[in-house]
Amino acid sequence: MDTSRPPNSRLDPETRTVNTLAEILKSVQGKITIDVQDKQVLSVSLEGNRVVLDVSDASIFGTAESDSSIGLFDGLKTAKKLGETLNSKGITLSILRKGKKALSLGRDAKPTLSTLVTRTDDIQVDSVRQVTKLGKDVKDGRKRTKKTR
Repeated sequence: MDTSRPPNSRLDPETRTVNTLAEILKSVQGKITIDVQDKQVLSVSLEGNRVVLDVSDASIFGTAESDSSIGLFDGLKTAKKLGETLNSKGITLSILRKGKKALSLGRDAKPTLSTLVTRTDDIQVDSVRQVTKLGKDVKDGRKRTKKTR
């Protein structure tokens, strides 16, 4: 094993990015709110080892350039990797939809049946209903954005 480089440099670029982001999140506290046309669409609260992402209007994700052909398993693989990294850094990410918990990833995730689907202990589905609605909101936002382009 090559020990001449720092441990982080031996990781793939995606993992290095997630590790760096995790370290930044642990060191920052506060709240960021994103408004579009005087309407709150997203807020991020940073509270030590806890990050709360509250999605008020998922149509904001429709404006991002992304590959909408990414399949369910690729998305789960990415979420699994993120959850494992957050857990190893002692961080919990809670994703809310309009103030209601949908998912928890990382340290405080306590999955039950979701382990069968995700194959990890680092992702907890807090509400199947909210996850489903959030997914539908994102999909609808992408459709609206495509129509306006």
